[in-house]
Amino acid sequence: RPGAPRKRCSGWCWARLHALLWPPGEAPVCERTVARILARAGRRCLPERLVDPAPHRFEREAPNELWQADFKRIGPRKERREALSVLDDATRFCIALAGVEDQTLGSVWEMLWEAFGQFGLPEQILTDNGPAFRSNATWRWSSFDLRLMLLGIRPLHGRPYHPQTQGKVERFHGTLEREVRFEGSSEEELSRFRDRYNWVRPHHALAMRTPGSVYVPSARVRPARMPEPFFPAGAHLRRCDDSGVLTYRGCRYKLGRAMARLPIGILVMDEVARFVWGDFVLADLKDMRV
Repeated sequence: RPGAPRKRCSGWCWARLHALLWPPGEAPVCERTVARILARAGRRCLPERLVDPAPHRFEREAPNELWQADFKRIGPRKERREALSVLDDATRFCIALAGVEDQTLGSVWEMLWEAFGQFGLPEQILTDNGPAFRSNATWRWSSFDLRLMLLGIRPLHGRPYHPQTQGKVERFHGTLEREVRFEGSSEEELSRFRDRYNWVRPHHALAMRTPGSVYVPSARVRPARMPEPFFPAGAHLRRCDDSGVLTYRGCRYKLGRAMARLPIGILVMDEVARFVWGDFVLADLKDMRV
């Protein structure tokens, strides 16, 4: 009865359908037989197109070591809107997928805060350099980065004009484009796709297991409210001016617009003065001198 799941799972290759129909080691037929049966039923499935391997690949070993986040335009041509997707790097589990009002920090943070509450805190988050993630950054930190660091999450950003850095979430968006037609409510369509992607659709990179079968939430629980800025013991506290410039011992240091009117810590480590924020060392003091 391959016709029914093939129609429901449009765009899946015969190997993925074979894994969906029978548990590993229990299939009465091989993958090629599934392909021939589908062809006879008028539902020919072609193998998924092979892509040349990237020159360098990375993959985290455990869930929640790294999440990838990015925007995607979705919906009918005349009603297209922004959606934000968040993907776990190790398991490909879709943490979040929903429409947002715009590509601003407020829209992103509302969705991420809810995801942190449901799945815990990751160790790192990788994004591109879009306006929500780098809107008020100079050459180092944005308001988005500072919020993540107060939660103990290290922010990472891909190289500009190099989407390969976020290859997994980009591939996820390709699957979203192929498998969702957006014939009804976009939010309902996204919710159904996320459930299918996480719990039904076998994944090649997971030995044909589903992302939901291997993902586990983080043990790092989100706090009830956003922490206030804090610094390590022994740090000297100063405050940046309206342009993100700090004066310390007669010298001026430019930290950037994201630091405007915020406190900052200066900690001497191994006789070197460094800027600190939360549990993170941001830079050596000498590198930021105006």
